[in-house]
Amino acid sequence: MAAIPQPPTRQCTRYNKDGSRCAGKTSMADGWCRACDGFGRPRAAHPKEEPDLSQETRWLEASARPLESDEAYEVSISNAALSHFIDAHGGDRRAAEAQIRSLLEDLLAADARPALRHPETGRWRLRTQRDKFSVTLSSDASVVTGYKARHVDRTYAQVKAGVPSRVASPHRRERKKWFLALQTELPFGMGVMTARLFARLELGFEMTEDNAAEVIEQVRDYMARAGISLPTQEGESRVTDLAGQVWTFEVLPGQRPYLVHISWGTKG
Repeated sequence: MAAIPQPPTRQCTRYNKDGSRCAGKTSMADGWCRACDGFGRPRAAHPKEEPDLSQETRWLEASARPLESDEAYEVSISNAALSHFIDAHGGDRRAAEAQIRSLLEDLLAADARPALRHPETGRWRLRTQRDKFSVTLSSDASVVTGYKARHVDRTYAQVKAGVPSRVASPHRRERKKWFLALQTELPFGMGVMTARLFARLELGFEMTEDNAAEVIEQVRDYMARAGISLPTQEGESRVTDLAGQVWTFEVLPGQRPYLVHISWGTKG
C-alpha cells in the first residue's frame, strides 16, 4: 500500500504576543503552527469604532441552513471577504481563505446559531456566539461575500484556542464596568448591544448611561410577563416568548445565565 502523502511543511507565518516572529514549522493551511500565539501582525491594529448595529433587524432568522458543514470547502471566497479578513487580522490571502473556510464549517454545524437571511436580497448571514465573527453568503450560498470580526486582531481560531487578546480598549473596559455594575441584583447577565437593541425596538428610545438601569428593569419585566424561565443547563438555550421572539441564553459552568441575543424577527 502506497504511503499517504503528507502536507508540505513551511515556516510558521505568525507572531507571538511580544511581537517576535515564530520560528516554528507548520503544515497547516492557515500557516499557524499552534505552538505560538498566532497573531497575523507583530503589533496589534488600532481599535476600531463600535460597529453600527442599526441594520441588524433587516436580517431575519431562517428555518434552514444554506449548506452542510463539509460544503464550506466547496464555496468560493470573494476578494472582498479576503480583504476584510486581512484588514482585521493581517496575514496573506492563503491563510485568510483557510481560516474563513474553517470558520464557515463551524458556523454550518447543526448546533450553531440559527442562520439569518436578508428578506430583500436573499443573502445569508452566519454568526458565532455573541456575534464576535460572522460571514455573509450570496443568495445561492455559492460565494462567501463578506466577513466581519469584532475582535481587534484575534482570529476565530485564536479565540477558539484560548489565545488572550493583546489589546483592550479603555472605552470598552469602562463601559463594560459601569454596565455590569447595574446588573449585580439580576439573576442573569446581558451585553450592552443586546440592551441597546431592546431599548430601540421594544421601548422606542435609545439607551444611554442615564437610562440604562431602566432598560435592564424593562428587560426583566418583559421576561416575567412573557413567562420566560432562565435556563439552568450548561450550554446554549433558546426560549420563544408569547410574541414569537426568540431569547438566546448561554450558561457557562459556575456562572449565571447570560442573555446573548433576542431575535426581533417581527419588529421593525
